Amino acid sequence: MGLLDKLFGRDTPSQEIVGKVDKEGPRNPIDQLGVTGRSQRNAAYEDTAHIPRITDYVAEKLSQLLRYSTEMPVLRLTEDDSPAQITDSKLGGAFYVPEGMKAPRNLDTGNPLYLLAQLNFSQLPQLRGFPAQGLLQFFIDGEDTLYGADYDNPQSQRSWRVRYLPNVPVTALHANRVVKPAWHDDTVLPFNDPDTERRLVAQAGKQTITPTDYRFEGRLQSCVSTLNEYDHGFFREHEAEIRDSLAALLMSGGHQVGGYPIFTQSDPHDDRDPLWNKATDLLLQIDSINDVSFGDSGVANFFISPSDLERLDFSRVLYTWDCY
Repeated sequence: MGLLDKLFGRDTPSQEIVGKVDKEGPRNPIDQLGVTGRSQRNAAYEDTAHIPRITDYVAEKLSQLLRYSTEMPVLRLTEDDSPAQITDSKLGGAFYVPEGMKAPRNLDTGNPLYLLAQLNFSQLPQLRGFPAQGLLQFFIDGEDTLYGADYDNPQSQRSWRVRYLPNVPVTALHANRVVKPAWHDDTVLPFNDPDTERRLVAQAGKQTITPTDYRFEGRLQSCVSTLNEYDHGFFREHEAEIRDSLAALLMSGGHQVGGYPIFTQSDPHDDRDPLWNKATDLLLQIDSINDVSFGDSGVANFFISPSDLERLDFSRVLYTWDCY
């Protein structure tokens, strides 16, 4: 059974999870009032003075249920002030092209592609299902306002490219294989500066499902179904406010490998397209922070199927980005 099967195979959280949340979760503000009896409790839930506190309580309880039932490993990537070497995990800059291989170009225009990011897996904490070594490079088009994205065929790799080098090269012996396409007046890239080249460092952690993930609604409803009658009724009555509080608790952005993606518009997996349904693993997310800006505060995501990732086959990666 795969990781996602384990995470999403149940219709509702187990009683063990529910019990743990009930024991360790936030204290119901109504309980603190010491009310007894159904009528008093109903009145307390309906008292407008208590609504903000109950809203926060229910949102926190649901966030804990979601955490216990959906949490998965993730590598958080942050920019580092130390100079980036040619084979480091990094954003932008020059890149290595092995002997016998050409620098990537747009297959339709012939324009050179630019390095968006690269991952040196030997520098990263081991993430289950991902390589333990090798260099994974992500290239995009710098002469296209869409940064090479093809929303009609997000797997094409004609105007962008993902390239995996199983062995990290010793570049000191191959300095003539280092490439950095020149910027022009009309070059369009999601970097604030033409000289952007920032080393990335990774920290292993865990992540709860994000509110923009296509699986979120199903998991949320499963968790709602485990609430007691008072909390369940309150959720239905004040659903919009609770969802806002829940989104604030669960939304997380930034650069990352694995885990759950975020979107500024909607998750393309919602379309139930077989192409997207297979590509469930988040290979890389690049967010609009610090030196990066995808359009209007957008985010770029690269997805891959678990079977392709296991075979280190990056020919069917899906690339998409959206912004406000």
